[in-house]
Amino acid sequence: MMTPRKQVISIVGASGFLGRSLHSYLTGRISAKYEVIGTYFSRNSNNLLYKLDIRNYKEVEKYILMYKPDYLILTAGTKDIQLCEKDYQYAYSINTKPVEIISQVIEKNQLATKFIFFSTDYVFDGERGYYRDTDTPEPKTNYGRTKLLAENLIRNSGVDFKIVRSAAVMGRGGLFFDWILEELRNKQEVRVFKNTYFSPTPIGLLNDMMLKLLIDYKNCNSKIIHIVGEMRLSRYDFVMFLSGYLTGSRAYIIPEDIDYSRSIFQKDLSLMQSDFVKGNQQKSFEEYIKTELMND
Repeated sequence: MMTPRKQVISIVGASGFLGRSLHSYLTGRISAKYEVIGTYFSRNSNNLLYKLDIRNYKEVEKYILMYKPDYLILTAGTKDIQLCEKDYQYAYSINTKPVEIISQVIEKNQLATKFIFFSTDYVFDGERGYYRDTDTPEPKTNYGRTKLLAENLIRNSGVDFKIVRSAAVMGRGGLFFDWILEELRNKQEVRVFKNTYFSPTPIGLLNDMMLKLLIDYKNCNSKIIHIVGEMRLSRYDFVMFLSGYLTGSRAYIIPEDIDYSRSIFQKDLSLMQSDFVKGNQQKSFEEYIKTELMND
């Protein structure tokens, strides 16, 4: 009796924080039924990853036709908001153009590949917060604009897709998370903004929900899914929350106000969880964060 072919999950951008975590998580949980593969471009700590320039049509087509993934998850791109503001063309080339290329390759070759694209809370204007997955985006930054353009490209294509919007992914290896922990351990004073709000997303929650989405893809009717933590917090609130669970921290946390006339920060980019997340989340925000801190 022939062994059934494993379904292939490709994580494009598996050397970045989000992609690396998801690649490791999925590999350790669903290897019996799925083959998890991944790509990198410049940095690579995993010898099994495939080097790919997502801006190069020929390279992308060669990769996709070689593996014919059942699911292609795009986590690659730049999240450097300041760089995007300085150089729109670069932001477009790395956040928008690859989505067009991948969609075209799937359509041209009539593949059944399901395309899962990681977008962002920055597609919204940040004026009121509590954005739902049905709300109309209105980005105020080049980062948000290029991500929204990518969303629209997918929606207007003929590919089978899901758009996952997440925000402020928190966990070991994340720049902000690691920086805050370092500050809390080693500084007498830690200054953080109290008048800007977001929806911090534990990396464990994101991984759990992505696994659920892959398993139940056909039963999930939503095309846009907000996978975020259930708490709306200021950055000050979040740091205070972390400090409460960080043993040995004696840092004095000082709240400060952002001058929005001189900053690219936005007032309130908090997202509301999609029903898919509300119906499947098994652990609380607090439990996920405590797990990350236990990995110290």
